[in-house]
Amino acid sequence: MGASLVALFALIYALVFVIGIFLLPGGMVGLIIMIGLTCLIVFFQYLISPVIIKWIYRIDWMTFEEYEARFPHLAEVVLKVCEVRNIKIPRMGIIHDLNPNAFTFGYTKNKARVVVTDGILKHCNKKEQAAVVAHEMGHVVHSDFILMTIVFAIPLVLLTIARWAFWTARLSSLRKSSDEGGAMYLALYVVAALSYATYYIGYLISLIVSRVREYYADEHAAEVTNDPNALSTALVKIAYGLVSSTGYTDERQRNKSRVRGARGLGIFNPNHAKGLAVSSVGGSGKFSKDAIQAAAAWDLFNPWAKYYQIFSTHPLPAKRIIRLNDQCELYGKKPEIDFSNARKIKEAQAGKSMIPEFITDLTIKVLPGLIFILIAAITVIMFLGSMQIIPIPTEITGPVIDNLFLLWAFGFFLIGIGFILRTMFMYKSGFEHKTVLDLVTQIKVSPVRCIPAVLEGKIIGRGIPGYYFSEDLYFQDETGLMHIDYESLIPFFDNLIFSIFGAKKYVGQRVRITGWYRRAPSPYVQINRIEAASGKRNRNFMKQSNYCLAALMFIIGFALFYFWFQISAGTI
Repeated sequence: MGASLVALFALIYALVFVIGIFLLPGGMVGLIIMIGLTCLIVFFQYLISPVIIKWIYRIDWMTFEEYEARFPHLAEVVLKVCEVRNIKIPRMGIIHDLNPNAFTFGYTKNKARVVVTDGILKHCNKKEQAAVVAHEMGHVVHSDFILMTIVFAIPLVLLTIARWAFWTARLSSLRKSSDEGGAMYLALYVVAALSYATYYIGYLISLIVSRVREYYADEHAAEVTNDPNALSTALVKIAYGLVSSTGYTDERQRNKSRVRGARGLGIFNPNHAKGLAVSSVGGSGKFSKDAIQAAAAWDLFNPWAKYYQIFSTHPLPAKRIIRLNDQCELYGKKPEIDFSNARKIKEAQAGKSMIPEFITDLTIKVLPGLIFILIAAITVIMFLGSMQIIPIPTEITGPVIDNLFLLWAFGFFLIGIGFILRTMFMYKSGFEHKTVLDLVTQIKVSPVRCIPAVLEGKIIGRGIPGYYFSEDLYFQDETGLMHIDYESLIPFFDNLIFSIFGAKKYVGQRVRITGWYRRAPSPYVQINRIEAASGKRNRNFMKQSNYCLAALMFIIGFALFYFWFQISAGTI
């Protein structure tokens, strides 16, 4: 849902910008108008987003009296917050999906809506449910709807300035001779470069602000429930999906809480909702501290976690739990979740440092692009050398066109090899039966470094509960929950078809999933094949498509080599 909404407003922004570039007057007047239009788009998004959310989510709204009768412990939290903060009671809703989640949205603290799913109500104990709702109410009382709209609008204004300056300079230089206004064009390009830089910095700062608001909402939940541990165990369930201690059987270190995991929904738009979710309980209903620490060790020590943290609206779950643990003393509580043994578990699995694995993963991920950039750089150098702008021997540059055909022929061959190597690394064979617990306690995984796995269990809901167009699924076995990613060859069209006609037919079905377990930063399995007990099945051809892409590179390389041979032979 979030991706669709973001794409919608990105399209609106792009159309307005293109129209503005060609139709609005130049100079400061045009820039001021364009900034005004950008702010208007942001305000329009703020106004219409809650309407769209209500439209595309299946939410069962109820009066507060009905809500209080059905869930008195949650109504008590809402009433307590509203009375203390002197705000109106938000509208309460339920999504009938066993993917446990919760989110809030609205216009102001007095016009808010709080939604939970059946998954929370079924699988979370009452204290944890109260912590979930208190967290969401924290976003309401802090007016995060308005604050984060403003915070994320500032980088967008900077981006508008950057694009306006660049395209104004570009189009003006095409309409006039290079002798006219050369200094002005240079100044505009400088302004564009500085604005792009400040936009990027501003965007990163806005993400920091978003993460800080999450910490504030966590503190609010601890204050309302008078127990930070309630939210800590909920966060363990959100992030790691553990429901039993199978495989980590230190009986002395088991807890009474029940653990499972799910991904959060958004608060300001459906993609970035500040949500909490908890999982169902299987087996003994207890969790091993070692299992939690193994799962959390990825957050604490894997370099990919630090990478994702920079670009995330949410702090890493382990960091949030540490902050909540620090608050326990204020409430006379002993932390239920600790990570004192996490480093030892990490070193047993991955050694002292994971930097080499991170560098390998990153190199593999960008390998085809790196090869392309290298060939493009050599091309530029050859042109500059042929024009004697830089000193390069003529026997190296030679006939530039001839050498470029040969260079790019070999270049596309290398790019094809790069795609093959990346595909072999990212889509490994050797699928073995695993459980959710087996997977989430593995530390040496990333979006690139995978574990081929076969999972057997039940689809309990959509990847985004209640969202009409969610193509992803949510899976449960006897040990926990896992997000199941359906990624298709044609992302928009095929995903839309699967979300409407395919995904809903799997909900409630026993399934066997063959796929690749990854973490980025939430745990998930990318589908290779899914088979239901009813006989329904689907394949994902991402691996094959990457090999096809490699084949296309080879074909282009052969074509360029043919043209080079023809030019060298003088037949062209």
